[in-house]
Amino acid sequence: MSILFIISVIKAVKQHRVSRKCYVLIINRSVGDILTCVMAFVNIAYVLIKDEPNKDMVHVFDNFFIASFWSGMISYVSLSVLKLYAVARPFDYRKTITMKRCIYLVIASWVIFLVVLSYALGVTAITKIPFLHEWSGCRLETCLRRMYRIRNGIAVGIYCFTIICFVLTVIYLNRARRFVHSFHKNKENAVKPKILRNRFPLWKLALNVATFAGFNLFYIGWIVTLLIVAASDACFFQRNYPLMMQTLGLVRLCLLARIIVDPIMSFITDFQIKKSFLSLFGVHGTVQPYDSRRPFRKEISEEISSDYEVRTKPSSTTMEDRVTIKTDLTKSVDKNPELSPL
Repeated sequence: MSILFIISVIKAVKQHRVSRKCYVLIINRSVGDILTCVMAFVNIAYVLIKDEPNKDMVHVFDNFFIASFWSGMISYVSLSVLKLYAVARPFDYRKTITMKRCIYLVIASWVIFLVVLSYALGVTAITKIPFLHEWSGCRLETCLRRMYRIRNGIAVGIYCFTIICFVLTVIYLNRARRFVHSFHKNKENAVKPKILRNRFPLWKLALNVATFAGFNLFYIGWIVTLLIVAASDACFFQRNYPLMMQTLGLVRLCLLARIIVDPIMSFITDFQIKKSFLSLFGVHGTVQPYDSRRPFRKEISEEISSDYEVRTKPSSTTMEDRVTIKTDLTKSVDKNPELSPL
């Protein structure tokens, strides 16, 4: 689904039907999701093929999985910040948020991918490889545990920061709506509030928040539990290794479910992406868009037509007055020929 979603988005961007700034980050998130799925399937295939899988190899594949997940999470955070800035500083958005800076965000997400992967693999190497272990003196309960706690703490912080950005976006939208309603409260035809309500639907924002927060909640909950429970017990994970790996497998399933649900929700809610997706299969002209500007256009056209009729169509009273004045003038000229201009 993510591959079809990327193809649909690229086609919509080439046809200039969607914003390049936001959708380049969405494409980058989908690429990270695809890499996450690939590493998950590689890990599954390795465990199923090998009679006695090596725990260290499983650990390496798991590090690739987490690093790919981080790349997608950075794109999620970038999108939430862009939406917040768009509603908080709408007049500065086009000048500040350029396509070049969005490309820099994409590059930054993959730099973070490499940093997370290198950090995890490096600490694992100096802990697991014998001669590096002798040189560094690192153990599972010291260096490796500290690395996990740092990475997990940053993940919790990023999750909370993304949720805060979504909440602030809703607050700014409600503030803008109250301002528009107060500005047009004395007018009979309040067209602008309808436009604001249609152009910035809160249900789409709430759906994105629910998808991100809901499916990642299990991962964050598992991380917080480890940070609290294992804070005083350095060997907690190793002593409960089978249970921890089973729980971690369920958490990974939730993350993979989010990767599947995201493109499906985009196909349902985004008309332009849905249109591009259907055109891949030769289906054209069957999707009816909901144009948020349609009520505005309809009301404006009705106002223009009615105003034109008022200005161009003379009333019956005006015509009668003109006929009466002309008749009186003719009678007075007939009675007094000297009043005639001729």
